[in-house]
Amino acid sequence: MTWTVADFAHASHRPLPVVNGQTGSTPIEIDVDAGQSIPLDASLSADPDKRGLTYHWFHYAEAGSADGNLAAVTLTGAKNAPRYYPSDAPCREPWLPGLAPCKGSGVAHIILAVTGTGVDGTPPMTAYRRIICMCARP
Repeated sequence: MTWTVADFAHASHRPLPVVNGQTGSTPIEIDVDAGQSIPLDASLSADPDKRGLTYHWFHYAEAGSADGNLAAVTLTGAKNAPRYYPSDAPCREPWLPGLAPCKGSGVAHIILAVTGTGVDGTPPMTAYRRIICMCARP
């Protein structure tokens, strides 16, 4: 636990995730037509400790619209890739049986986890950034 009381130079710090040039922690909202691929670029993310970063993109499937319109997302190259391209469809199968079928637009939440090794690699620190894709029918 010495890292909690160490001075800045000897402490581990969380990375600073940057997606498509946007810094901060507020979710990023992106509008996309169904079937369109959108680039998500985290290559400007930084580690204040000047150590290496690893990237992990994942679909937070449980998050989404209260009306059940959840978009389908296909993730490829989701690990250790600073550049990422999802492909979208406006609807996916309902997660609960008996829900009304999706009509209109859908929403998908994609999370970026950026991990830095920190000073001497301990402890590794992770920061997250949420991207909310509003997927409309073309």
